[in-house]
Amino acid sequence: MTSTDISRSRSGQCDAEPQRVSREGDHRMPRTRRRLDPEVARLRQVALDTAAAGLYVFPVKAHSKIPAFHGETRCRRAGVCAEGHQGWEQRATRDTAQIRRWWSGETRFNVGVACGPSGLVVIDLDTSTEPLPDWNGATTGREVLGQLAARHGGQLPDTYSVTTPTDGAHIYYRMPAGLELRNTQGGHGHSLGPLVDTRATGGFVVGAGSVRPEGAYFVAEHGQIAELPAWLATLLTPPPPPQPTNPTSLRLPTKRANAYIAAILADESHKVTAAAKGQRQITLLTAARVFGQLIWRLFLSSGQQEFAPMSGHRGWSERYGSGGAGAGGGMSSRRAVRLICAG
Repeated sequence: MTSTDISRSRSGQCDAEPQRVSREGDHRMPRTRRRLDPEVARLRQVALDTAAAGLYVFPVKAHSKIPAFHGETRCRRAGVCAEGHQGWEQRATRDTAQIRRWWSGETRFNVGVACGPSGLVVIDLDTSTEPLPDWNGATTGREVLGQLAARHGGQLPDTYSVTTPTDGAHIYYRMPAGLELRNTQGGHGHSLGPLVDTRATGGFVVGAGSVRPEGAYFVAEHGQIAELPAWLATLLTPPPPPQPTNPTSLRLPTKRANAYIAAILADESHKVTAAAKGQRQITLLTAARVFGQLIWRLFLSSGQQEFAPMSGHRGWSERYGSGGAGAGGGMSSRRAVRLICAG
């Protein structure tokens, strides 16, 4: 989607019209450009102020946190995408003329802040109604972050922060020089902990002044954006990838292989079932990846096509595998891999 795509009317014509030249004897008044909606004007100023602070912005759909630009699957490779798809991260800008064009129509776009181009690491603190037993009953990401700082003897310097419509918080930090961190999902991988996500390269946050049905984003703490503390940078730096090894073929008797698969399936199903609210989707995705890798390694290389334990497994197929094995038989390993990859 190009910048003019956003401001086009349904007829396909641009909002801006050429000036009407009055002819002699024509007493009609010249057309005047309609007045910008006050809310659009306010949001445009929010975007301009954010860009003036050195951050890269882009439009987000009205009353949401979804980028306003088309995704790669719908890209027609035209306009700004003629030489390849340009997503929100590539199109985020500090150019005032472009920002004015984006916020010049009737749509009340929220303001997205692209963390990568802006050199930001934003800590996204969520809330939960379910206490976290491993974190002294914490119900907020702020509590988890505070406990994490105490464990590591780290400090949390004052920095610019925003309160979200759901009583969460976005704490802004500058990315340390020479470091390129990416997003993390709370409680998984090398994340900081449950209810604590991070947005960095490849991620964005909705800026202060934007509005969603649940409420507005407000500045909680004004001031400069501090650099990410070293102890947090260390925790967020992913471990180096494992050294590649020569693959080995693993061949097991069918009975033993089925028992092996059943044990792993039961373990992953338990993790999904026991996942806390707000963590179930990412836990399910992680389990699917584990299972997909297992299928690939154990079955595709050996040519074994079917296995019994997944058939009718109540903890998985009935509750979480609506596109997977049914009650009438096993699922082929190739089909399982396709389903997992598609999900």
